[in-house]
Amino acid sequence: MISSGLTRFTADVYKASLTTDSLGRRVTTYVKGSSFRCDLREETPSEQLYADGVAVVQAYEVRTRWPNIARTTLTPIDRISVRGRTLRITGIRNLEQRDRLAVIDAVEVA
Repeated sequence: MISSGLTRFTADVYKASLTTDSLGRRVTTYVKGSSFRCDLREETPSEQLYADGVAVVQAYEVRTRWPNIARTTLTPIDRISVRGRTLRITGIRNLEQRDRLAVIDAVEVA
């Protein structure tokens, strides 16, 4: 279980609303939903090839209690915002399969 002293930040959930345009392509908009308390950990930034250059990608690990994830119905297509950073979720893990600690792997989007 994560101690309450480590959940010092508030994460806002932005739920994905999938619609289609006139050509049938998927259009994703995000609507602000609920929020939960979490801990934010930065990982080492990495460089990735992007178009005709190199982009620096900053990855984060967000830790929270598993019931928070169940309550907010967070999915990998949603976004979260923590400390002014908008994060794209790359994975949600149930640490040790005990339904106590959730680890959300995310990448910052501009």
